[in-house]
Amino acid sequence: MKTQTLYITDLDGTLLNGNSVVSPRSTQIINDLLHKGMRFTVATARTPATVVPLLQQLDLDIPAVLMNGAVLYDIRRKHYIRANGFTDNSALNYIDLLEKRDLVPFVYRIDNNKLHVFHKPLSNEMQRKFKRQRENTPYKDFVPVDRYAEPLLDRPPLFILVIDRFDRLETAAAEIGRAGQCSIFCYRDIVDPSYGNLEIYPQGVSKASTAQQIVDHLNPWEVVAFGDNLNDLPLFRMADRRYAPENAMDEVKRQATAIIPDNNHDGVARFLYDDYL
Repeated sequence: MKTQTLYITDLDGTLLNGNSVVSPRSTQIINDLLHKGMRFTVATARTPATVVPLLQQLDLDIPAVLMNGAVLYDIRRKHYIRANGFTDNSALNYIDLLEKRDLVPFVYRIDNNKLHVFHKPLSNEMQRKFKRQRENTPYKDFVPVDRYAEPLLDRPPLFILVIDRFDRLETAAAEIGRAGQCSIFCYRDIVDPSYGNLEIYPQGVSKASTAQQIVDHLNPWEVVAFGDNLNDLPLFRMADRRYAPENAMDEVKRQATAIIPDNNHDGVARFLYDDYL
């Protein structure tokens, strides 16, 4: 058994199947391996509002990397261990650039162990669907505002998310990249590639930088990573071995050690069973 290996997996398009859940087969395989001592955790763009319900059947005891590295989170105890948010007013400058392009950002901040998501009136159905699927949970509150500056002047946010047409997001990402020093992830929506997500974090924040904190604590002999999208590439670069499901983006596949079965055929869990035992 590879008890000194740390396995870290992405969720959407990787561990989660096409219905955005961990299948019963994957759940059984992973729990059996966890009970045998496997070191395993997740690194995802998702927040606790969806991660906790999705993974409640898994017996995870290693902290998870959430929001693309913006936080380290204890899923079992349901609390934030560490937040890697903005420490100055640069986020307000990025918000101003977005608004000048008629883009509506969701702006995240942690208050009393709960996410607050500030936003102006939403401008497209993808945004409204995103909010509907995530509101009314014990982990996140959506807070409508007239001006972003008012709630953010006392404390800078954690990160910024924009959901809109991908071509508009690409242009905005390029402008923000030229204007400031920050970490930017801009990628297409899995279901509707004409839309996408633009995520803006403090410089240096990524799945990899926060996963490194877990690595430093556990000191494993090797790190094995799983991912399907561009925001997984920093995690790939820090890993000793890298695996992409068959459904992954071509660029991710090119940087993988090998390709595993797709997310609808329990690719991650099947690989873990073969590799760990």
